[in-house]
This record gives sequence, structure tokens and C-alpha cells, in this order.
Amino acid sequence: MFIVITGLDGSGTSTVAKRLHELDTSSLLVHTPSIEYSNRDIIDQNVRNISPLAHYFYYLSSVVYISDYIKNTFDYKKNNVYCVRYLIDTIVSHKAAGLNVELDYEHLAILKPDKTIFVKLDESIRQQRITQRGKSILDKVLDDEKKRNKFLELFDSLLSIEDTIYFDNSKSDLSKSILNLYEIIRKGSR
Repeated sequence: MFIVITGLDGSGTSTVAKRLHELDTSSLLVHTPSIEYSNRDIIDQNVRNISPLAHYFYYLSSVVYISDYIKNTFDYKKNNVYCVRYLIDTIVSHKAAGLNVELDYEHLAILKPDKTIFVKLDESIRQQRITQRGKSILDKVLDDEKKRNKFLELFDSLLSIEDTIYFDNSKSDLSKSILNLYEIIRKGSR
């Protein structure tokens, strides 16, 4: 299965993906933007304000690339692929910024996720985590409650009820919660 892991920055998507990948030893773990797009900070700082459309195309390109990478190098129908951030993240972020973009896998000829895991986290814990690690430009955008709620509303409107697993990362026993999540994924891939 192709499984996308998403949520607000700082909610623990990378941690959840890494732990699922460790449990699922035959799986592949990828991120967008991938290492091939290592100039993300420059794009976010220098391009975003001058040309939101160019900023969108950079992130869209990283999604198309990772989709083709998976299709060309891994048997995702036989083994799970966990992808941190994907098209939905690009669409939500740029729709919130005012661009008229749509979540359309077919038209772009990219992999559509079999499942999406939306990682939720209590906002005070999320704020504590991102403050400790240092806030990115997007983290600072999401400090605004109105903008953060817009992101969450967009995620809610774009996520498919039947293909989405909501994962609460606020629970104290993360290892047990991720093990339970992995069991749900295993049952779904049979």
C-alpha cells in the first residue's frame, strides 16, 4: 500500500512514519520534498513571497518526483510505502495562501494514496515541540490561530473518510499507539 502521513508541522508525522517503517521491515520510507530538493529553505524564504505560484510548482515537482521514484523503484502493491507529506500538504498549504489549486491525482498522473494517516496533536504540545526545535517559516504562519484553523478546515474537506486514519499523537504511550496503528495498517493491506 501507498500510505501518506500528514498533519500540521510539528505534529509528529516524521516520528510516526519512522516508527511504522521500523515495524514494517519490508517497507520504504520517503519524504517530500526529498533530498533531491534540498534547497527548500531558500525556496521558502526567497521565492514564496515574490511568486506563490513558483513556490507551488517547486513543491508540486517534489511530489511528482517522489511518485515516479516509488513507481519506478519499489513494488508498492506488495510492500508498504510510508510517505511523509505529499500532494495533500502541497494543496492545503497553497490553497490557504490563496492559490486556486485542486487535489487531483489522476490529472497529474501521480500515485493516489491507498491510506492517509492524519496525525493530530494537542496544540500546546505542538507549540512546545516546534519552539524547542526552532520554528520554520511555515511554523510561524501556523502560529496564527485563524490561519491554523484554515489549514485544518482544508485538510478536513480534502481527506476521504473511508481512506483516512486519524492518529492522536497526544497520548502518553506512543509506542503502544503506533503498534496499534501498525496493526490497523496490516489488516487493511490483506
